[in-house]
Amino acid sequence: MDHIPLIDFGPFRGGPREARQIVARQIGRACETVGFFYLADHGIPLAKIDAVFAAARRFFTQSEALRMAEDIRITPRRTRGYQPLYARHYANTDAPDVNEAFKYQRELPPDDPDLVAGDRMHQPNQWPAGMPGWRETLIEYFEEVENLARHVLRAFALALDLDETYFLSFYRKPLTQVSLLHYPPHPPLAPERQFGIRPHADATAFTMLAQDDVGGLQVQSGPGWIAAPPIAGSFVINIGDMMARWTNDRFASTPHRVINASGRERFSVPYFAIPDFDAVVECLPSCNGPGSPPKYPPLPVGPSIVRKFATDWRKDAAAST
Repeated sequence: MDHIPLIDFGPFRGGPREARQIVARQIGRACETVGFFYLADHGIPLAKIDAVFAAARRFFTQSEALRMAEDIRITPRRTRGYQPLYARHYANTDAPDVNEAFKYQRELPPDDPDLVAGDRMHQPNQWPAGMPGWRETLIEYFEEVENLARHVLRAFALALDLDETYFLSFYRKPLTQVSLLHYPPHPPLAPERQFGIRPHADATAFTMLAQDDVGGLQVQSGPGWIAAPPIAGSFVINIGDMMARWTNDRFASTPHRVINASGRERFSVPYFAIPDFDAVVECLPSCNGPGSPPKYPPLPVGPSIVRKFATDWRKDAAAST
């Protein structure tokens, strides 16, 4: 593939079943090839997207003391809040990733049984002090994008010859996460293998990304990379490892990276569609058969995400928290 397809989602959201099936087939073709597609006419008001980007800029221009406050900083055991610049460094890179993040998940009431029990990865969101209205903006955006994710799950199911509601049973109380990401300009004298985000495939089921107008996202295509430039009003959606396992690699979890060589700050807001803690990802009935046995054993979602969140750190950063 030398490009990422743009798919009009309007007919799926409001059309008859025949129209939904046409869109689902388009999405299926994109997922079976490049593993990425743009989604237009998705139904989220532009004002809501603009508001969450304004909220991101507002947070990342706050003082370092506010951002680094102990009560909002992510640790290997606390998965929500602020992740500092250069906090992630991986074996296949020469230097830490050049980004910082604020991460949050579904807002739960204080008496939620999982919050009270302190387990199953459900934790209180860590909101910064002294930023009136900020929390409300992020919660409103989360509700919008989670509703869109449910429509996308329906499209995936139709593309895979399943009942349209198949995947919804895995997302009753999901571990889904939104990140506000800030990329400073790439250092002019950066090491050869330093990135805004290193080449990687997402560990989750799929990701829905809102990006600003700066660009820098690149998707692996064969031995090279193709750009995924911003298209106003659209989301970039990509398949993650869990969906690849569900589909026996029929849907491709494609490596991607960010290099912000623009000379400007870059902001993006990915939504990571993680299923319920108790969900088990195993090969779908429509994706295996006599000539295509399951490639992977069943994957319990909760333990796999616990491992992911706990180990996704530089060792020195983890030791200091």
